Amino acid sequence: MIQAILVLFVFILGIFFKSSFFLGKIGETKVSALLSFLPKEYAVFNNVLLNSGGKSSQIDHIVVSAYGIFVIETKNYKGWIFGSDTSKQWTQNIYGEKHSFYNPVLQNQGHIFALKKLLNLPADFFVSVVAFSSKATLKGYFGENVMYMSDVNGYIKSYTDKILTNADVLCVIEQITENNLSSPKSQAHHIQKIDQNKERRTHLIECGICPRCGANLVVRNGRYGQFMGCSNYPKCRFTQKIDTFL
Repeated sequence: MIQAILVLFVFILGIFFKSSFFLGKIGETKVSALLSFLPKEYAVFNNVLLNSGGKSSQIDHIVVSAYGIFVIETKNYKGWIFGSDTSKQWTQNIYGEKHSFYNPVLQNQGHIFALKKLLNLPADFFVSVVAFSSKATLKGYFGENVMYMSDVNGYIKSYTDKILTNADVLCVIEQITENNLSSPKSQAHHIQKIDQNKERRTHLIECGICPRCGANLVVRNGRYGQFMGCSNYPKCRFTQKIDTFL
């Protein structure tokens, strides 16, 4: 009886270790370890869970720096990988056995959309990165942002033009930390601070102060009428509908 239970346990354990969930976590751990070697000017977040418009968005890794915000999707796959940056489905071929999976480039675009909405930053501040295991062989045109895990750090450091100020970087780090629901500490902090943040934000806006950088808010004319914008534009891109001040 005990022997049968042990055999069953080993069998179940073998299935778990071969599962996509377990293999995915191994890939994320590898990339997390590699990212830890980046210089201190890069802030690394792993396994980030954001809530955007009632929908959760799980992001494997985010690297925040003055050179951009790098959003990384890891794929710990093996075999030949076929597809293109625009095709909806990619194909994994392992010794003739084919499996389709959703285009990770498009998948990562969804992650960037959630971050863009949270941080209120333009799309060109974000860099999409899709990282595959060295056990995979990439076949086809995927674009320069699809690479092997070992190439991620070099790709990130190839961006040398600063597009975010130190204040912007600190603000982004704070917002991601407070909204990362995968961390129990962050979740508790989020619940405690949400009312205080809303009250502080409203008070600053009513006083004509930008809640993001502390500069004055000014009336601007846009395509759809007047709105309040930060006087520190383009360094700060905070905007607010004019009816907030009425």
